[in-house]
Formats: sequence, structure tokens, C-alpha cells
Amino acid sequence: MNYFLNELIHDRKFWIIRIVIPAIVGLAVMDFLTYVFNPPGISNFWICRIIAILAILSVIAYGVYLYITPKKEKRITEDRAVFEERREKEFRKIIEADPGFQTFCYTCIHFNQKIKACSLDIKNPRAKEMKLSEKYTYCLYWESL
Repeated sequence: MNYFLNELIHDRKFWIIRIVIPAIVGLAVMDFLTYVFNPPGISNFWICRIIAILAILSVIAYGVYLYITPKKEKRITEDRAVFEERREKEFRKIIEADPGFQTFCYTCIHFNQKIKACSLDIKNPRAKEMKLSEKYTYCLYWESL
């Protein structure tokens, strides 16, 4: 029972979908009906106007978000490509000097000890297992502790 109550209290989707949206719709319907059948109604149709204005503003904000997100992703992808190219050159120089050099995950600053995996979200899988020498593969995002 305790688990159920905890999930019920902390589940934002439940509160928004099951409680908040129906309450707003109920207010709008009540305001509309009182305005139609008993003018000027409870709030003189202001609740419906405010809800409509907020809906329009949220659609505009979502459109701006959809416009900005691809540009941001494109810029991040370009930055990653430049970073990976630079790191590949650095690693090739290090490998020429020390052929036994390796990039172990557990010696990386990004390694998460709790989950025993890399904490970075690397979009390019090739960058995580780059074949720079005949023996070993290297992670271009590796940084020593």
C-alpha cells in the first residue's frame, strides 16, 4: 500500500492527465454554460478566454521549441565531429610514442562506478570503439582520472 501511495503522489502524468486537465475543462464548460444561460455568468466568460489564450501561447511556444531543437542538435553534432577528429589525431600521436597505450573504461573520468558503465551519451558508436592500432580499440571520449 505504501508503494502505491508513493507512486500516486509523485506521478506527475497522473495528476496532469487525470486531475488538472479535467478540472480546467470542467471550469471552461461551467463558465461557458453560465455565460450562455445566465449572462454575464460567473466570470463573464473570462475563464474560457484565458484558457484559449494560454492554449494559443503554448502552441506557439511548442512551435518555437520544434524550430530551435534541430538547430541545436545540428550544432552539437558539428561540435562533436570536430572534437572527435581532434582527439583521433591526439591519440595517434600518443600511440606512436607508446604502442601499448590503451583507454580502459575504468580509468576514465566518465566511468560510473555504480552502474559499471560510461555515463556519457555518445551518439557516435564508432567514437567509442575506434580502431587506431592493430591490437586495440580506443574511446575518443576517454579522459584519465
